[in-house]
Amino acid sequence: MAFISADRWRVRVLLGLACSLLTGALSSGCGVGYTIIKSEAKLDRLVVPMTKAQVIDEIGLPDRVLRDDGRMLVWEYSLTSRKQWLYELGYCPLSVWIGGCLFYPFTNIASDQREYPQHVVLVNEELCAWGPPAAILQRRRACATVGVPSAQNGSAARPEPVVSGNGPINRETIDKYRTMAVMLFEDAAGAPGTGSRVAGIVTTLMLDLDVYMVERAKLDEVLKEQVIQLKHADDANVLKVGKLLGAQAIIVGEVQQWERHEQERAHSVSLSLRMIDVETGVLLFSGEGHLADRTTDDPEGSARLITHRMLARFGSQTGLLGSGRIGVNWELQEEHTGRFYLVRELRSGLPAEKAGLKVGDQVVGCNGVALSSAKTERDAKRLCQVDAGQTLQLDVRRADHAMEVSVTAEKRPGL
Repeated sequence: MAFISADRWRVRVLLGLACSLLTGALSSGCGVGYTIIKSEAKLDRLVVPMTKAQVIDEIGLPDRVLRDDGRMLVWEYSLTSRKQWLYELGYCPLSVWIGGCLFYPFTNIASDQREYPQHVVLVNEELCAWGPPAAILQRRRACATVGVPSAQNGSAARPEPVVSGNGPINRETIDKYRTMAVMLFEDAAGAPGTGSRVAGIVTTLMLDLDVYMVERAKLDEVLKEQVIQLKHADDANVLKVGKLLGAQAIIVGEVQQWERHEQERAHSVSLSLRMIDVETGVLLFSGEGHLADRTTDDPEGSARLITHRMLARFGSQTGLLGSGRIGVNWELQEEHTGRFYLVRELRSGLPAEKAGLKVGDQVVGCNGVALSSAKTERDAKRLCQVDAGQTLQLDVRRADHAMEVSVTAEKRPGL
């Protein structure tokens, strides 16, 4: 009996040890699994040609939208290096006891290995280029000319939409409307789903203007709870939903036209939007636009272009945008040295590139005012705004060297 009891004891000890090891392996495996899922290796699934929907199916939605001007999309994904999973696997025994996946990425605390930005560029809903920002800079410039016929070959460039936009909201009153919600737009006749697409475009572009937007999921939840169907801009239900969402203003609209002309490979798009004060019901801003494009059969691209031009007017009127542009995408960051704009992308042929600004530069001040003095991101953006024809003086830090770059802005399209 003593021998049997001892044998059973050994079995139990071995089983307990095995369970502990398995639990630890699974726990630390979360970190390993995460690096595999987020590995830059998944970009290997991309091929040309590939549509926007196919890109999303292969690698998922982006972490950030860096550019959406109605024709070109630049998406950013934060990904780990290809061999990061080996690094995490090597630290499994340590990460099991110190936190494992609960504090992922624990091992990165003692390492400079982390997630890095990777960009994906699409033109007219089709994949054009992808890779690290600096590595694909030249390819991005080539993408900028894709699908834009030149006058030299006798073809017409894509036309500009006819757009209008105005209302009483201005630089003094915009700060009252920190949070907004975009309702589902009405679909065009015979084109179901078009209202939802345009509402998504409006949300993305408003976020670019540093306006806090209510998430789609929260809006859907409130609509479901209230059993409300919103069909008219002046419906009291619209304002009721806005209040429930905590928004100071709501945006409603409709797609009047969304037509493809298959034989001519052309299309026509027309849409409108209205911004309404939730408390008073006052119309703050209204815009409308249309475009009949005989150079492509891409109505969604035209819808983005129309919306971009309308909201450019809104941004200029409220001081969220200057009337000029220099052609740079940058991101506000903060380190021990203070706040700065990190230059992510320069648009080919535009003033910032011509003036000598480089991807990776850190802009620490505009017109002699340090960005560290800005209390909010909106304040920082206003410091660096510029009107058409004016010169913007940039204080730049490049590889620990201080320098000044003078950029004269050109007129923003649509204004």
